[in-house]
Amino acid sequence: MEKVDILLPPDFRKSGKIKTIQQAREDKDWVGVFNLWVIQTKPTPSIIYQQRRPDSSWAPNKLDVSAGGYYQAGEEISDGLREVREELGKDYKFKDLTCLGRKLAVLLDTKGRTRQVVADIFMVIDNSPLSSYRPEKAEVYAICACPIDKLVRVHTRKGYRFETEGITNEGEKIKIGISKNSFPYNWDPYHFKIALLAERFVRGEKNLVY
Repeated sequence: MEKVDILLPPDFRKSGKIKTIQQAREDKDWVGVFNLWVIQTKPTPSIIYQQRRPDSSWAPNKLDVSAGGYYQAGEEISDGLREVREELGKDYKFKDLTCLGRKLAVLLDTKGRTRQVVADIFMVIDNSPLSSYRPEKAEVYAICACPIDKLVRVHTRKGYRFETEGITNEGEKIKIGISKNSFPYNWDPYHFKIALLAERFVRGEKNLVY
């Protein structure tokens, strides 16, 4: 069973305690996760989303962060790129990432179990085609590129929908319909905020903070 460091408020530093993920959930402890948003600047400014597997315990069939996951016990922030290699088959350099800060989230999985996480949020530019990705079959059903302007409309215009191309973990090209219900629930409008920040990121703005 994977082990994680337990974080303590108010600054959510490592407490020195280590538990299994299961025990941390049962004890309602705060643990750290890494979130990387992959941004395309051309041909169309877009965000790379992963579509969760239908049998996933977290957000099945939903579109979620490009890549992310729990830090293992003893790992530092830069080690979060391990999750990117595992989920997307991509090997980015930590120095090329832009940090947007941290967010707190209290989430429920499909079994009603609470997950209390502190997410370190990053963005990186990658204009390579979807065919260059290698989605992890155990976690990711497909990936897709969602135009940022259309994502903003999804989150601001009632009933707005669009369709985008994706590629499954088997390399098959598919069409994915996108609506506001395509994204997992967050108490704050996480995915809308990311779309707005991605707009500014593509424009080259600095000092972006989630």
